[in-house]
Amino acid sequence: MSTTASTITTHTVTVHTEGDRHKIEVEPGITLRQALRRHGLSPHNAVTDVANCGGRGHCGLCAVEVLEGVPPPTQTLDGTLHSMGIGRLSCLITVDRDMAVRL
Repeated sequence: MSTTASTITTHTVTVHTEGDRHKIEVEPGITLRQALRRHGLSPHNAVTDVANCGGRGHCGLCAVEVLEGVPPPTQTLDGTLHSMGIGRLSCLITVDRDMAVRL
């Protein structure tokens, strides 16, 4: 019996942190927040890592700076923060393409 291995396409997310750059491969369909945390990176600081809404788009504490490739905001809070120059909420960005962000 022969089996065919399915190919899972991933997207490259370039994450700029203070003084460093990480390239992570992310399976499509998960949120940027989930992808960051799975790779040991976090959009949160020590306080907001504990006190946040858990990725439900309510608190605004997982904002990242968009550098390239991220789709336009689809949620009100995300759009408001983006228009104020605060960034985008990583919990509301679905990884569906290559992108670059700054934490």
